[in-house]
Amino acid sequence: METDGFQATTDAFISWLSDAGVRINPKIRIEDFRSDGRGRGVVAAADLAEDEVIFSIPRTSALNINNSLAGIDAGSSRDALLNMPSWLALTALIISESQQSNSKWAAYLAVLPRQLDTLTFWSELELTELQASTVVKKIGKAGAEAMFSQHLLPLGLGESSTDLFHRVASIIMAYAFDIPYEADSEQQTGTAGAEDDELVSDNGDEKTILSMIPLADMLNADADRNNARLCCDNEDLEMRTIKPISKGEEIFNDYGQLPRSDLLRRYGYVTDNYAPYDVAEISTSSIMSALTSGPLKLGEGQLLQPLSEMEAKRRLTLAEREDVHDDSYDLIHPNTEGPAIPDELLALIYLQLLDEESLRAIETSQSSLPSRSKLATELVGQVLAALIQLREKEYATSIEEDENLLQTESVPYRTKMAMQVRLGEKRVLRAAIQEASSFTGSNKRMRTGQGSEPQPPAQGSLPNGKRQAEDTLKAKKKGRYR
Repeated sequence: METDGFQATTDAFISWLSDAGVRINPKIRIEDFRSDGRGRGVVAAADLAEDEVIFSIPRTSALNINNSLAGIDAGSSRDALLNMPSWLALTALIISESQQSNSKWAAYLAVLPRQLDTLTFWSELELTELQASTVVKKIGKAGAEAMFSQHLLPLGLGESSTDLFHRVASIIMAYAFDIPYEADSEQQTGTAGAEDDELVSDNGDEKTILSMIPLADMLNADADRNNARLCCDNEDLEMRTIKPISKGEEIFNDYGQLPRSDLLRRYGYVTDNYAPYDVAEISTSSIMSALTSGPLKLGEGQLLQPLSEMEAKRRLTLAEREDVHDDSYDLIHPNTEGPAIPDELLALIYLQLLDEESLRAIETSQSSLPSRSKLATELVGQVLAALIQLREKEYATSIEEDENLLQTESVPYRTKMAMQVRLGEKRVLRAAIQEASSFTGSNKRMRTGQGSEPQPPAQGSLPNGKRQAEDTLKAKKKGRYR
């Protein structure tokens, strides 16, 4: 992985690509983007037409379990690799190859990054800047280390450590591709049966194999400026343009519609171009806790009386049967593809609020869940708005505070990225609150159980209980009570 001498390692890598049979369009060049924290990238040195091949890579030059196992003698190590999850096996192969001076992949491994900003490498203090973002629970550092101990340490991979395991596994998460798996490659490498274990993934009708693809992984990604994609339909893997690219423009791949929290977790950076895909999660456990633990404050001083634990369980069971129950729900920015609040979450809340007659009708299949427009009752909206407001309060700062903090020039790089992630999630929550507050559907089937918050007595008056006590005392004095 990346050594000193940036240009020297780049030149050695370009030479290696030629020896590996990679055909590179002379209209492109590799460029140094370290000044803005992006390492290497690929730029058009001349105009490129739409659907023009940028470079093509023989499948034998992809670093994966098929292409590397051929050089590993039969034995316990080979058997262990074949029985590992694909990312672990690839981690072991890269560590093993990086320690061999004559490795086929040496020039390629030398250009892979050594420093990463993915969340695995953040300190506990840095992670606290993400506040209530659920991305912190998705890092999985402890689970990965347990896998390292179980699968990698017994292999005796030379000078290896937990830190090295994390670095290589993180590089794989950030840079690896799933490419179509060709069955006849079993005969070439002697890995018959590999598709029956976790080294090969089954995505519907297509089997794929996790692979590091030299040069393809050097393209930076951008949601708005994506102008190239990897094509796996031909004999070689091909990076092709998807639109004309002018001389001097950078060539960008795309990670898909990822929220910035996942962009940071998987790739170690944040860009505003992925802000439209931000999500904020709300868990079913927090929803049910709010609906059962006490009266829920709605707007204008209204209260929703709590469900009993037994009644809540009954309604959750029905939600599972109707396939609208999930551990958590993603709220998104409303756009042309859909609203902020998913149908499943609307249905979950709707079932918690149905009156007994309507609930029983669904339980006995005499009725079914209605369309979204009828799920969006006024009460469902009020309850959702209250629940999302509770979720918003889990963050330590407000939208306005974060916006001001981001204007501070002295904010550390990782802290700034955390601020951008948590701010994006809060904006999603705010949009969802506005959407829920606009619901106007009929409450006809909704359960009763609403009331008003107790009002403080008017100035100079007494609370009802105290007034009644004083009236009773006066009556006793007059002899009306004996």
